[in-house]
Amino acid sequence: MFPWSQFSSINTASSVRHPSDNNATFHTFKGLAISLDLVKQNFEKYGHLDQQVHFLKGWFRDTLPTAPIGKLAVLRLDGDMYEATMDALIYLYPKVSFGGYLIVDDYGCVPACKKAVHDYRQAHGILDKIVSIDWTGIYWQRTN
Repeated sequence: MFPWSQFSSINTASSVRHPSDNNATFHTFKGLAISLDLVKQNFEKYGHLDQQVHFLKGWFRDTLPTAPIGKLAVLRLDGDMYEATMDALIYLYPKVSFGGYLIVDDYGCVPACKKAVHDYRQAHGILDKIVSIDWTGIYWQRTN
């Protein structure tokens, strides 16, 4: 198993493909625009940048379908929007090992993210208990 990082630009109004994302303004917040170089610097700063870390630069919808990712013990999502959250769930959640964990950052503060999580869980019959981390983050352990 390899640790993976996904760097993705924020969806803009011209690329919105789900109605829940229509009024999103995340692309206007300069603090959310983090360069790949800064991501790499942060991995190095905390001693996590080595030959096992691979970065995929691009949209989740473009990079995740063919990403060479095997099994995951932990999947941490920070996609903000419905489309990005759903894309990550579609392409990565099936790779989470039984007993592994899914962590979602923006569940409590971005309604579109919460909707994507619930839509995915409902479509796939996921009944694992959602546990709150804080006012926005949640997790659950995959049991089936």
